[in-house]
Amino acid sequence: MNKYWLAILAFPLLIFTACQEEDVIKEQEEVNPDPVLVKEIDTVKLAVYDIMHEWYLWNVLIPEVNIEDYASADELMKAMMNKTLDKWSYIEDEEEYNALFEKGEYQGYGLRMAFDEDGNLRVAFVYNDSPFGRAGVQRSWIINKIDGKNVKDLSAAGTLAQALEGTSHDFELIRSDGSKVNELLTKTTIGINTVLNDDIFQLGQTKVGYLAFNSFLATSEDELRVSFQKFKDENIQEMIIDLRYNGGGRVNIAEWMASNIIGDLSSGKNFIQYRFNQNKAAENDAQVPFNTPEIPLNLDRVIFITSNGSASASELLINGLRPFIDVQLIGDDTYGKPVGSFPFKVNGYAINPISFKVLNDQGVGEYFEGLQADAYIKDDLTHDLGDPNEARLKEALYFIENGTFSGLSARQSLPVKEQQIEMKGFRMEIGAF
Repeated sequence: MNKYWLAILAFPLLIFTACQEEDVIKEQEEVNPDPVLVKEIDTVKLAVYDIMHEWYLWNVLIPEVNIEDYASADELMKAMMNKTLDKWSYIEDEEEYNALFEKGEYQGYGLRMAFDEDGNLRVAFVYNDSPFGRAGVQRSWIINKIDGKNVKDLSAAGTLAQALEGTSHDFELIRSDGSKVNELLTKTTIGINTVLNDDIFQLGQTKVGYLAFNSFLATSEDELRVSFQKFKDENIQEMIIDLRYNGGGRVNIAEWMASNIIGDLSSGKNFIQYRFNQNKAAENDAQVPFNTPEIPLNLDRVIFITSNGSASASELLINGLRPFIDVQLIGDDTYGKPVGSFPFKVNGYAINPISFKVLNDQGVGEYFEGLQADAYIKDDLTHDLGDPNEARLKEALYFIENGTFSGLSARQSLPVKEQQIEMKGFRMEIGAF
C-alpha cells in the first residue's frame, strides 16, 4: 500500500514525549494514493491502517481487518489494537492536540475530580484560569449534583463522564463548611498552570522543597525553571515531587527535570532508552542522555507522591532516576504505562498509536502493573496540596525527618486502589475536565 501521508526521519532527529506527545520531524512524500482505494476508503482510515502496520509497537499481533467494515478511523484503530496491553492509542483533532501540548490549553471547566472514602466526588484541584477557578471553587469541595442529577447516581450508572459532555452545566457544590452553592458554568479555553504548588519546609536543619506538578507540557519548562531556581536559591537538601494527578506529557520536560534533580551526577549517563518494533528498531532504537543541567540541585534522593493517576512521563521520570539516586514512592502504585507514542498528523487529525517502549539506563521497564509504592497512604482530599497536614505530604515529611515510614503506612500491606474516574485517550492526557 502506498505510503502517501508522510515519512519519518531517523530516530536521532526525533523528539518524543511521554504520553509521548511532542513534535515529530516529518517530511511530506508525493501524494499518490491508489485511486480505487481513495474512492472506497477515506484518507484518515487508510493512514491509520498503514501507520499501525508500520509503526505500532505490537504490529505483529494486529488481526486481519477489512477497513471497509469500519465506519470511522477511530473504530478501525480500536479493532487493530492489542486488546491485552494497549489502552492508550487514540486519534484526536489536530488543533486540540496542538493546543494542549504546544500551548498548554484545552476546552473545559478546569478541574480534576476524585472520590473520597465515602464515595463523595470532591474537587482535587482547580486551574487558576478556568471557570471553576474564577468561581472560587477550591480543593475538597464536594460536587453534589450536575444539572440536578445526584453525582453518586451518575457514578453508579457509569455515566459521570457523559454528564459532563456539552458546553454548559449547573453544578451544585458543597463547600468545606457544609454550605451549598450552585454555579452555572460554561466550557472555555483554559490555560493550564502545570505547577500547582511549590513550597519549602524547614525540618530542623534540613530544607525540603515541595513541588506539586500536574503535566509535562511545552509550557511547563518556564514554570519549572522558576520553582527550581527557588529551590536552588534556598539550597534545599531534600525534595518531594507530587505527581499524584500527573498523567504524563512530553519526555523532554521529564528529561529537563531529571537532569536538574541529579545535577552533576548526570554527566555521561543515559536517562532512558527507546525500543521500537522489529521493523523500526535498527533505525530508531536509541539511548537518551541526560541534558546538561541548567539549575542543578545535586540531590541524592527524591521522594515522589504517586497514585493510580501517575502515568507515562511521571513513571518515566521515576524509573529514569532510579539507577542513580534513592527514589521513594508514597501514596499508591502508579498507573502502569511504560510505552509511548508520537503524532502522525493527517487531514486535520493527530493519529497516536503506541509506537515504542521506554526503559531506564539499566534496561528496566515493562511496568504495566505500575511502579510499586513504598508506603500506602490515601489521598487526603480535605487538605490543600502543599499543606503539611495533608496525609501524603505529611508522610513524606515524616520519612525525611525519621528515616522510616510511620506506623500508619506500615500497617497498610495492600495498595489503596482508590475509585477512579475513567479517562481514556486524549482525556487522560489532559487529566481534568
